This record gives sequence, structure tokens and C-alpha cells, in this order.
Amino acid sequence: MAINTIKPVASQPRANVPRYVEPEPAPTPEPAPAPPTEPAPRAPNAAKAPRPAAPRNSWSVFSLLERLTRMDGLFREGLPVRYLPHVLFVMLLILIYIGNTHYATRMNRSIQRLKMEAEDLRADYTTLKSDYMEASKQSEVARKVAAYGLVESSSPPFRIEVPAGRLDEAALDLVPVLTADSLAARTLRDSLRRAGPVGPFDSLSIEVGAPPVPIGTDATGEPATPEPTTPRRR
Repeated sequence: MAINTIKPVASQPRANVPRYVEPEPAPTPEPAPAPPTEPAPRAPNAAKAPRPAAPRNSWSVFSLLERLTRMDGLFREGLPVRYLPHVLFVMLLILIYIGNTHYATRMNRSIQRLKMEAEDLRADYTTLKSDYMEASKQSEVARKVAAYGLVESSSPPFRIEVPAGRLDEAALDLVPVLTADSLAARTLRDSLRRAGPVGPFDSLSIEVGAPPVPIGTDATGEPATPEPTTPRRR
């Protein structure tokens, strides 16, 4: 192999020379947008066979109303002012009817309430009248029997219990029993208190009935004599 062969230099030596500047690549132009493609026109549909028109019913509520009122002829020349008084009169009648209905309803409610109050007052009057009649009848009866010494007792009733067999006088003395004198005094006091005038109310004469006869005395006030009892024959 020859020694004098030229070997490639690994790197170029540096030298004070201008460097070669590579030119920048030119920008590629943007692709122009494709023009919009128009859709292909569709083929016209085949002409459909005309359907036979169904017979329409000419009668309806509005058609009947139109025939009766003839509104087209009424408003042909504009608003009919000549009918305005009649319309206002009909509206006034409607307002009067509505107000009368409300007034009748309110009056009916007040009448029902007054009926209930009248029933309550009638019941109270009947009760008070019966009480007054009962009291007046009792007073009339008491006034008529006062001459006979019969008065309404103001003391409560009492009961005397007698043991079966015989009376134990020792036990009977311990019981507070009313005596004839106490009964007579109480009867006299009740007679003087409850007796009223026998004559008319305008008279000034007052007659006091006699008290009842005490127990154990006769009509004259003397002790009553026991009647002789006849022994029963066996």
C-alpha cells in the first residue's frame, strides 16, 4: 500500500472567510378551496292522480249563527252607532240582574240566621212561661189553702226509725226527736210567714190562717183523751 496517498481531512480548517448562507425555502402556497358542488337536480316526481274531493258539510253552528244574525250586513258600513243605546240598555239589565241575585242571596242568609235566633228565643220564652205558670199556680194554691192552716213546709222532712220488737226508752231518749211543742211552734211560724191575703190584692184586710192542731191535742188545745180500745176476740 502506498504511503503517499491523500487522506480525507476530518474537518475544514477555520478561516476568516464569509460563510455560505443557504436561502430559506419558499413558502408553499395554500391550496385554493374547492368550489361548492351544487346538488344534482332531482327528477320531478311523477304527477299524482288527483283525489276526488270529499263532499263537505256546509252546516255548522257558526254558519247558522251567521244566517240568523247577518253580521256582515250589520258591519258593512262600519260600527253601527244607532244600536248603541239598545246595547247599553241590555248591559244595564244584566248588571241589575247580577246585583239583584247577590242581594237575594245575602238576604236569604240573613233570614235563615234570624229564623235560628227566633227559634232560640221561642224556646227560652216557652221555658220561662212554664216556670212562671208553675210558680203562679203554686202561689194560688198556697193562698187558697192558707185559710185552712195548710202551708208549704220550709223545713226538710225527717224520718223516725223504730227498731223491730220493742222500743228502748233509754236509747230513744238519746235520739233528737221533734216533740209536739216544737212541731206546733214551727207550724205556727210557717203559717205566719207563708200565709197571704185571701181577698183581692187591693184590700187592706189580711187574714192569717189558723195553725194546724198540734199532735196530742184536740181542736180546743186540750190534751186529747185516748179512745178506749176493745180487745179482739180470738
